[in-house]
Amino acid sequence: MQRNHVIAFALLLSAGAASAFESTKTLPTGVRNLNIRGLYTSTSEKTDPNGNSISLAEPLWRPLRFRNILSTEEDPLKRTQLEAFLVQQGISQDQAVGDFYADLNARINVWAPILGWGLTDNLTLAVAIPYYSTSTDIEPGFRTNGGADDFLARLTTESMNNYGSAQEAVEKFRDAIGRLNRKLVAWNYDELGAWNQTGWGDTTLALKYRAVDQNVFKFAVTGGVVAPTGRRDSPSILTDLPLGDGQWDVFSQLTFDQQLTSSVFLNQFAKYTYQAPDQRRVAWKTYEESIEVPVNSTDFKYGDKVDAGLSVQYESAATGLTAGLGALYYRKFGDRYDVPEAPVKSELQRWTDQNAEYGQARIGYSTVDAYRRGEFPLPANVMFEYRRQLASRNMPITDFAQMDINLFF
Repeated sequence: MQRNHVIAFALLLSAGAASAFESTKTLPTGVRNLNIRGLYTSTSEKTDPNGNSISLAEPLWRPLRFRNILSTEEDPLKRTQLEAFLVQQGISQDQAVGDFYADLNARINVWAPILGWGLTDNLTLAVAIPYYSTSTDIEPGFRTNGGADDFLARLTTESMNNYGSAQEAVEKFRDAIGRLNRKLVAWNYDELGAWNQTGWGDTTLALKYRAVDQNVFKFAVTGGVVAPTGRRDSPSILTDLPLGDGQWDVFSQLTFDQQLTSSVFLNQFAKYTYQAPDQRRVAWKTYEESIEVPVNSTDFKYGDKVDAGLSVQYESAATGLTAGLGALYYRKFGDRYDVPEAPVKSELQRWTDQNAEYGQARIGYSTVDAYRRGEFPLPANVMFEYRRQLASRNMPITDFAQMDINLFF
């Protein structure tokens, strides 16, 4: 079994990432904005390199081989007897006797305060620190195959007549999950089971400049950094969801608006995120073995990311109603790990090149124009958004529900 890096999708939910619906708007000079963003998602499936849906626990679906049984046998005499029997019968230690499987569910709740400040009418500074509540539930299982049936049949032939050993083997097969958990503990891993964690994520600092503000065409540039203030994933927890990715990011974004009517405008944005190289402790696993492996300090670089989107948005000054429809594209290039062993590098980098496409919808209500007219005591707005994943590759299958509460002061 191996660590499931694919479920570490909490990083996609950083409050500093581009909002699903973008615009070139900036805050007026001296005006501050507190945005409380809430986001929820859950998943039990992901997509493979061909875009097909598979279990989120796919990295945990691995065969049990005789060499795995030998490595967990605590009685030296029984281990020697099994080795001798395999040699006598011409059975390879790589022969599988069954397969582990698992159902895995992951849930993430995010509450993110985002504070913005209008330095000038065209320049806004913002800082965001998301707070995560994450959990995973896993139900592992084991089923025998033809290799186990053949092994038991050989033990109970007339020439062997070893029914006691056959019965003992059956009991070990039934206790495969228990033996696996004991092996995990012996190698300083946590047992498979329910897991949850809360805490602050990575901090985003951004500066947005509106360079063009014409009647029809508007253009803004955004740049910023993401500081690694969130908790990294732990090498000892197979179903861990990190709260941060452990290294600095630098991003830039171009945003365009075209005003079609007084209430309707089109928006397009493109964002590029450079993920700086760093170093962390990593289990040097392979596809076949990820428990009985060393954990070493390793140089790595996560793949850079591209976010892009287009939308049509409606904002009525008379009624305060806001709405929008759009599409999003996400791409992350493959990770790189500086390790000398080819099988280890291949497994660490496996399925880390990702992309996804989303459809999105928004509805909300704003009191900003009513406040300006003296018809409402507080300038604020509330937005509800829903994003549905339409297609993806090497990604968790996730839909996002999001709420934003904005207060201006």
